[in-house]
Amino acid sequence: MISYEEALDLLRTTIVPLPQHMTPLAAAAGLVTRGPAIARLTVPGFANAAMDGYALRSAATAGASPENPVRFEVAGVVAPGRAPPAAPGPGSAGAQAWEIVTGAPVPDTFDAIVPVERVTRQDAAAGRPACIVVTDPLRTGQNVRQAGEDFLAGQAVVAGGTRLGPHHLMGLAACGVDEVATATRPRIAVLTTGNELESRGADLATGRIRDANGPYLAALLPLIGALPVAAATAPDDAGALAGQLRTLAGNADVVLTTGGVSAGRLDLLPAAVCAIGGDVVFHKVAIRPGKPVLHARLPGGALLFGLPGNPLAVAVGMRFLVMPALRALEGLPPEAPAPARTTAPVRGRGNLRFFAKAFADVDATGQRRVHILPGQESFKITPLLAANCWAIVPEGPDELPAGSVLETLPLL
Repeated sequence: MISYEEALDLLRTTIVPLPQHMTPLAAAAGLVTRGPAIARLTVPGFANAAMDGYALRSAATAGASPENPVRFEVAGVVAPGRAPPAAPGPGSAGAQAWEIVTGAPVPDTFDAIVPVERVTRQDAAAGRPACIVVTDPLRTGQNVRQAGEDFLAGQAVVAGGTRLGPHHLMGLAACGVDEVATATRPRIAVLTTGNELESRGADLATGRIRDANGPYLAALLPLIGALPVAAATAPDDAGALAGQLRTLAGNADVVLTTGGVSAGRLDLLPAAVCAIGGDVVFHKVAIRPGKPVLHARLPGGALLFGLPGNPLAVAVGMRFLVMPALRALEGLPPEAPAPARTTAPVRGRGNLRFFAKAFADVDATGQRRVHILPGQESFKITPLLAANCWAIVPEGPDELPAGSVLETLPLL
């Protein structure tokens, strides 16, 4: 048996990141960038109106007041999607304004927008041109979005090692990026094992149980950036198990199994891995729940994680061993846990690192605190439904007093 830190170190030093490829922006959500994504456009690309109003020269409004209104002749309308009008001729610009729509380019030599609701408009009549009356001075740049105020062409918009979300795609699209270099999405195959498993129904014969691990993994994998490629079941039969492993390993980067990794008569996975030529990296880690977990490399290079069959052992193995491995495959750095103070004494588990179902919140003083939930047995799912995080109880102490600081990680 090895320590949890030794297991993590083996994963991080032996796993080689998956190759990168260029991904169209529309298909990049959830993928991890393999290098900085660079803006191809300056945004905004030109000075434009931040609101509907009138473009004019701010200097011409310097003395404007209700007692000293300033009139501007309206030269025309500037709409989005069109080039701005030519600069006005000498001597005319000070008394000229252009009606402008939000997002439209500001005419050259004009430097401010007066909102439409802050002017009085006098429409054209009896041969007189339309004009507006301004009663407040404007400052240079007022209500104008300047070119390059958001992004500059050539700058890094998204850093390498970023899992792309919708907000990243918004920025990249605005900057003219059509595709990004991303890590290949890890392909995951799932194999649940056991003669006792049923996939459907509630009318179960004595000794039969519903498979909870298969649905859990099927729902979890897309949420953490993985690509499920196969889901299978195998009975407690050495030949059938070896055959399934051989088939799944040829089509996946990672094979996840549940059950069959402990020391009982029907714990057949270690022998099946060896039977197909796999190499065991470690078997048994000093953690609870999930101590019997097995990690191996299968023929062809696929990684195998054999998780114990109890539901919480599966959840812990996924969160604290498989997810770090997937991060390494995608080129992501390790996660940073968040500290929190315990609200009650916490029992340690000797030389085992204990991952507890927990609930974290913030007290009236702004301090983050964590409550260890009752029902920490590895077969109990109920407390997990009330949890919002995992609390990590270190090896060693028999008990940690209330107020001790523990590291926490979110459920996913």
